[in-house]
Amino acid sequence: MRWQEFSSRIQTFQTPNGPISAAVDGEGPLVILMHGWPELGFSYRHQIAPLVAAGYRVAAPDMRGYGRSAKPYDPALYSTDAHADDMGALARALGAERWISVGHDWGSPVAWRCALRFPDQVAAVFSFSVPHRPAAEISAHEWFDSAYPNRFYYMRYFEPVGPAEIELDRDPRDSLKRIYFSLSGDAPLFDWTSERPIDDPVLKGLAQPPSGPLSFMTDEDLDAYADAFARGSFHGPLNWYRNWDRNEQQARAYGDQRIKQPAGLVLGDREIVLAMFPGCVEAQREMCLDLRMERIIPGAGHWIQQERPAETTAALLEFLATVEI
Repeated sequence: MRWQEFSSRIQTFQTPNGPISAAVDGEGPLVILMHGWPELGFSYRHQIAPLVAAGYRVAAPDMRGYGRSAKPYDPALYSTDAHADDMGALARALGAERWISVGHDWGSPVAWRCALRFPDQVAAVFSFSVPHRPAAEISAHEWFDSAYPNRFYYMRYFEPVGPAEIELDRDPRDSLKRIYFSLSGDAPLFDWTSERPIDDPVLKGLAQPPSGPLSFMTDEDLDAYADAFARGSFHGPLNWYRNWDRNEQQARAYGDQRIKQPAGLVLGDREIVLAMFPGCVEAQREMCLDLRMERIIPGAGHWIQQERPAETTAALLEFLATVEI
């Protein structure tokens, strides 16, 4: 699905917390596809038509801070609970009493949180790339300093408002292409977290992408992302990173944080999350009481549903076939 076709399906829904824009298509049980950083609902362009053909209604929103959705300035308005409430409001706007929560990257913690926050509405939860984990018991700075002492770490760099916005907004297309390549299966392994000086900007240490199109994204697709970020800025998307301690505190309010609904996970073996959180896949098995799928795709990096659209779409449909709504 190309941008023009995708954008023709976009609707804007007014919610108590501001407008949420989403591409909507199909009839049947609702599946909400939640994207991550720095992306758009368009990141699920390969999954929408197959899901519709399989009998589902699909909503692929631009999450808060992105695209045509609300972009509040205050970083405190970008907590995981706030994003989950956006998804609950979207489901209500679409008239769905029960729905399936699907996420990728930052969309995955939101998808997992929706299962905890709306246990009677969310029938199942599925994640691309990010396993479910219990809340950390230490602060963001304690974790950054223990895992990445005296060296660059992108989450530390993203925390203060200003420097990352200035760097990434300077040329959104170049920024996005470099980020997309660095986290893909085509880049040197773990390029994104390679060791470098603590005061480096984020783009400086990344491997140079190819001069032509990325292997998993046409130039036309990249232009669609770049246009959205040129109009909307990186500020809202970066605000997602400025709530670590708030997000962990919110998570602890859900008790043991175990997922009771049917759950599934698909990720690549070149996924950066595996390097940042060793043992996270194994730990998830204790956190999901009905884990129906755990699949690792060889050679795939972080943008898995774009890098491996056939395998990931087939896996999602296989999982959904086991879920009763």
